[in-house]
Amino acid sequence: MSQNPFDRYRKGFSMQYATANPEQSVGGNDDVFNSMATTDKGTAAKAAEAQAKSTNVNFPKHLFIPEGAQSLDFRRVINLPSPNTDYELFNFTAPPGAVTRFISYGIFNDGDNSANYNFKPLVDGSRIFPFHGDPADNFKIYLGLGPDLSNTSLIPCQLYLQPGQTLVWLVSNTSGVDTSVGVRMVGYFDTSQQRVTGRFGG
Repeated sequence: MSQNPFDRYRKGFSMQYATANPEQSVGGNDDVFNSMATTDKGTAAKAAEAQAKSTNVNFPKHLFIPEGAQSLDFRRVINLPSPNTDYELFNFTAPPGAVTRFISYGIFNDGDNSANYNFKPLVDGSRIFPFHGDPADNFKIYLGLGPDLSNTSLIPCQLYLQPGQTLVWLVSNTSGVDTSVGVRMVGYFDTSQQRVTGRFGG
């Protein structure tokens, strides 16, 4: 005879498995969790398998790089002598066969006086990001958001380039001393679309 005092409670005991049961709705906690107890291992296994099936999720193209797209991450940093006005720091022409989308950008400047610097982002000669920068100074872009061009310093944007369109960053330095300046553009090539509505900003 067993000396374990709990053996008498084990007689007739059977394991129960929780399974999803959307067909029943009995209220209370059972209704909240849509579950019931069953001793059928096969039913429990089928329920677990159905729950494990993945669901495809499409993230917004203006926020995330879609699966299968070719990612872009351009960056350029130089030591810009002073005085220098509208120096072409960055130049990129969108290739054929795809729409080029940029979802974030960053600028770097180790200067400390905003009056001495100016970054101008242009597409085909027209200013983009019209409401990025200092609203008290005609939305002038001059200082970056961080000490580098890392992901934490990036600024979200929505910029679409059709094949053949050219993105240029011009930068000016009138500080009287050489200054390190840089630009980073992050995005992807989207071959699923050939034409989108142009958007200069966002």
